Amino acid sequence: MDTREKIVPLEQLPGRLAKGQWLAAVGTFDPLTLSHAEWLAAVGGKEKNVLAVVEPGETCLLPVEARAVLVAALKSVQLVVVVPRAHDLPKMQNLEIVKDEEGDRKRSLAFVEHLRERQSGR
Repeated sequence: MDTREKIVPLEQLPGRLAKGQWLAAVGTFDPLTLSHAEWLAAVGGKEKNVLAVVEPGETCLLPVEARAVLVAALKSVQLVVVVPRAHDLPKMQNLEIVKDEEGDRKRSLAFVEHLRERQSGR
């Protein structure tokens, strides 16, 4: 499957979420790191499908479209949507929204710190 097919426009989301139980995992995913991937795999579990909600962010390294493609490549993620804000998501009984702003920020900062350490070691 072309993972870009997992990325859906916001207006098509209700139809794609009609069946099953869904968990919307919200973040900037900038950049997508192993700890982001582990968090996405853990939040859905076996009972829920994972919808990764990619928010634009204010000071991101990568364009939101690139981050959506990277997140879509994860096996644990069934769908991806790009939204300006998580509250723009449709209200549905089978959709639980999880937002870990502090964790998302820490994961991104840890990556930046890792890069700084690698660069200073030259």
